[in-house]
Formats: sequence, C-alpha cells, structure tokens
Amino acid sequence: MQKKIKEITITRDTVVRDIQNEFAIFYPFLKIEFSRKESGVLYKNHKVNSDTLPSRISNLSGPLKLNVDEERTIAEVENDCQKLLGLSIQICRKSGNVWNAISLTNSWTLQSQNMAGEFISTEMQKAS
Repeated sequence: MQKKIKEITITRDTVVRDIQNEFAIFYPFLKIEFSRKESGVLYKNHKVNSDTLPSRISNLSGPLKLNVDEERTIAEVENDCQKLLGLSIQICRKSGNVWNAISLTNSWTLQSQNMAGEFISTEMQKAS
C-alpha cells in the first residue's frame, strides 16, 4: 500500500489561517508563520495576518500543493514556500507553553521536529 503524501492545497480563496490549521493537524507541536520579509528573524510586524489571502500578497497564480510530508526538512518546506509563493515562512516548535523558532535544526525532518516538540512539552508538563 502506497503511503499518502501530506500536502496542503492552496487556492485563491485560501487564507493563511487555513494553511496554519491544516499544518497543525499534521504537526500539532509545530507552527507555521508567514512573513513578508525574506528569511531571517521573523519580527511581529513582519508576520502576515492569519486572515490574509496569500493570493493577494504572493505569486500564487493558480492552485498549488505544498508538500509537508514528514520526511521533508524544515529548510525544504521553507524553500518551497519562497519558490512557489514568494513568501518566507518560519516554522516554530512548541516547548511547553512557548513557541521557539527553528533555525539551528532546520535540517531536521518535520516528523523529527514534531516529535522533539512533543517530548519537550511532555517533559516540561511533568516537571511543573
């Protein structure tokens, strides 16, 4: 049986929140944020509002599928968003009640990052 690839379909009617919610279903200990600035630190004033239509601020010309399969790295997904949409993203990992930007470990797979977030959050919860 062939494994189904995890992907998010983005259309002209998709809002950022839809993408974030679908990503969270696949990876509950990761969060995806969109930015108007090219890579680097994502400051609050650079973040794209969750009610924004990516089609209004990106190169989206028609429906596309963003591959967020568990074996893909953070860097690969970030590169795809830049290439396909012309938007930068930052993926954050849950650490207890805090979301930390992933930069030093962006070569890890989405699955590895999500598992690390689950482990850290669970251990922090046990310690409190």
